[in-house]
Amino acid sequence: MEYLNIYSNCQLVKGASRSLICDLQMRKSYPVSNDVYDVFCFLKDHSIEECVAHYGVDNQEAILSYVDFIVKKEMGFKDKGILAELSSLDLSWDAFTDITNVILEYNEDLNYDNPFFKALFNLNVHGLEVRCYDQTDLKKLEVFLATFKGSVLKYIKLILPYSLATNTKVLEQLVKDNLRIKSFLIHSAAEDQFIQIYKDSVPVTYYSEAINSCLSCGTIRSAYFITNMELFTESQQHNTCLNRKLSIDFNGFIKNCPSMQDSYGHMLETNLPGLLENQDFRKYWGIKKDDISVCRDCEYRHVCTDCRAYVEDPDDIYSKPLKCGYDPYTNEWEDWAIHPMKQAAIEEYGLSALIK
Repeated sequence: MEYLNIYSNCQLVKGASRSLICDLQMRKSYPVSNDVYDVFCFLKDHSIEECVAHYGVDNQEAILSYVDFIVKKEMGFKDKGILAELSSLDLSWDAFTDITNVILEYNEDLNYDNPFFKALFNLNVHGLEVRCYDQTDLKKLEVFLATFKGSVLKYIKLILPYSLATNTKVLEQLVKDNLRIKSFLIHSAAEDQFIQIYKDSVPVTYYSEAINSCLSCGTIRSAYFITNMELFTESQQHNTCLNRKLSIDFNGFIKNCPSMQDSYGHMLETNLPGLLENQDFRKYWGIKKDDISVCRDCEYRHVCTDCRAYVEDPDDIYSKPLKCGYDPYTNEWEDWAIHPMKQAAIEEYGLSALIK
């Protein structure tokens, strides 16, 4: 008898009407039917011959094609038995710091040389997103970015208006001076475009629409899906957007996200250790996709980010992200902004002008 051994890094996720195979090592995902999901689950404990006998000879060709698909994509192999050496994947997640990522709505008039800001980036923060909505003094921005030299910060993502990045030479120089810059999003551009600079190592996305406030945040798109070990394991028990995130808005106030209403003090007046002990500040960290309405039935839930700032029911923190147009019951995408059931929430959040 032959058995199918699927590597433990290839995880199966079942949705309401479709499933997903997530190859966490190769960072690829493959949508499959729920029938295929059931077959692969059966094959975890049974031989291929037993599987054919169970589902009927009429399904033999289909079952063998499923097996061949796994082997061809190098997500598993056939053998004379289920190998005990292929232990199950540990899906636990943790980080060695209380804050892993920070969003900063950059304001050149604010003084970031303060005790809170310094203490924050002494926490071994992994990533920083700097959002520049309007015209910004490039020299002042360069001085600000230089403060992270010598830090353990792994990457910086810059969101800039097109007026600051009219040619790639400006971006190239920013990267050369600050090697932690790993990507750019250039808004208010003449057209949508994607290029790579600095020896094709730094992606630059040009976006034709203006991003002039945090109201633009929270959109769920398939292009944003990420298939990797880090996000998949984090999503099992944590929120994939807000877990261990801290934001400082344009006026210097501390939030979970700039789009959230709740503020936990101003950076010039707040003590970081006290903030980290505040359970209200942590209240969104544990809202995982399996807790959220509709998301819990979505096959993409463990490769998707989340948004708790804009939700379909503003009175329910467990409701579906407002800016998601995917229906896991029909497997179809639609424009979330025109859905009749979302209009009341759109009005309440003040998003009407943004989407017209």
